Amino acid sequence: MVTLHTETPLAKAIFELFNDLAQLIKDNHRDLVAGSITAYIFGGCAVHLYTNARGSNDLDAELIAANKLDINSIILELDPVYFDDPEAGESSLDFDINFNIGLPSLGPDYKENAIPLVSEDSVLHIFLVSAVDIAVSKLSRLAEDDLKDIISLYKAERFSLEDFQRVARDAVDYSPTPDSLQKNVDYAINCLEAV
Repeated sequence: MVTLHTETPLAKAIFELFNDLAQLIKDNHRDLVAGSITAYIFGGCAVHLYTNARGSNDLDAELIAANKLDINSIILELDPVYFDDPEAGESSLDFDINFNIGLPSLGPDYKENAIPLVSEDSVLHIFLVSAVDIAVSKLSRLAEDDLKDIISLYKAERFSLEDFQRVARDAVDYSPTPDSLQKNVDYAINCLEAV
């Protein structure tokens, strides 16, 4: 089992926000069976769960809902979760309604590689995207914070350089802009090799 940072204030806020979402879903759709909605955690919240390295004020998650379920309207009803961040003080966490799975660079197996966090009887099954897939998802933009996240995950020994190269190669193969993504992959590999 992968050891995760699930007891930090931000991690607790992540799970509270998902619990609030699950409750709203149950309140509005009592007939749904367990696992009717699946969430895959990306972004800064995923990096935090792996490394405890940085915070985030929005939760990036891909939601896959049962047919005819308007999950976006339910998300709009969610209130932010407030928590005390050890570094930033009073903070809040919102669900990012603008997160789009089409934006990050991803290999085709990210769902199969994800770690289950909440399943069984819950209507909302929650998965944490694997660390290497999170790192590769940062390559399409590769801003300074993205590179820091990749290095942070690598330094925490959440993936090997070989794993990163393999998954990045898959992402390039599936990318609509393979040339620019390959340049970012090469740059990130050079940075990881220098760590």
